[in-house]
Formats: sequence, C-alpha cells, structure tokens
Amino acid sequence: ISDLSAAVSTLERTIAELKERLNHEFSAGIVKINREFDGFFKLMFHGGDGKIALVDIEKRRKKSELDEEGNGIPDDDEGPEEKEKGIDIDVSLPRKKVKDLEMLSGGERSLTSIALLFALSQVNPPPFLVLDETDAALDEANSQKYGDMIENLSKQTQLVVVTHNRETMSRADILYGVTLGSDDASTLLSIKFEEAVKVAK
Repeated sequence: ISDLSAAVSTLERTIAELKERLNHEFSAGIVKINREFDGFFKLMFHGGDGKIALVDIEKRRKKSELDEEGNGIPDDDEGPEEKEKGIDIDVSLPRKKVKDLEMLSGGERSLTSIALLFALSQVNPPPFLVLDETDAALDEANSQKYGDMIENLSKQTQLVVVTHNRETMSRADILYGVTLGSDDASTLLSIKFEEAVKVAK
C-alpha cells in the first residue's frame, strides 16, 4: 500500500508538471503563430492586421445506446457539459472596415487561410513543404500576393509547389513539367530560371 501510494503521488506530480509545461508551450506557440500570421497577413494584403484568439466552446455530451440494427438511440440522460478550445480569427483589412471573416470575399478568405497555415508551419519550421495547388482559387491579383508570400516563406523552408498558375511559376528557381511526348508517354521537363536568363541574353 505504501509503494502504491508513493507511485500515485509521483504520477500526480508528473501529470501536474506536464500540464504546466504543455500550457506554457501552447501559450508560447499561440504568441508565435500570431506574430507569424500577422506578418504573412500584412504581406498578403499590403497592410492590415490578422490574429487568432482562443475561445471556449461549450457542448453537451449525450449518452446513446445502439438498437438491434446498430443505430444510435439518444438517451434522455445527458452527460455533463464539456468545454473545448477553439479559435476565432480576427482580421482588419487596409482601407476597409471589415472585421468578420464571413464578410471577406472568397479570394480574401483563401489568402487568410493560406497565411494562417503558413504561420502554423513556422512554429516548428519543417525542412520542406509540399503545396498542392493551394493557389487554385486565386485570381491574378491575389496570385501576385500569394507569390510574395511563398517567396518570403522560401527563405526558411524549401518549397515544392504543384501549380498551374503562371504567376506562381514565375517565383520558382526550378520548374519541372510533365508533358505528353510523341510516343504518348509522359516526358519530364525541367528548367532553371538562372540558366534560362543567361541563354536568353
């Protein structure tokens, strides 16, 4: 009994230390995400402000049982209320009074989402990122802003970008393309912009 009591005390102390460390690192991560998000947001929109805020989301947990066919039957006895953490995205566009994300245009929402994803990646920067047509919904003007952002991101992380957008392609160092050859087989083409410029001159 003495050994078990000591083990319980040790585990409770370890759990408390882990919770404190996780809360500290989580809070520090949110601060860093906000700093990076604001930077990417300003780059995308040439000004303005973007930040995320933590919010508590309340929900009620319902107990359920299964009928003979395996379908859920809600029980009248509801479980205790649970709280989850969520985020609110607050934005302020330059020369606009828009504060609500739902009031943004489709392109502006896409740019805001991309800026937040890039900011999340910078909490623990990976050696490379693969972006698969993240610019597909952007028009020409927003594609230029997207290009500015990936150029800024490429200073810290190597990017592999799949795109059909000419503006995005113009920001690359090396282009790889797949085309259909005369024998109906896929052919891989590649070009380095630095060498292409020298040849063009």
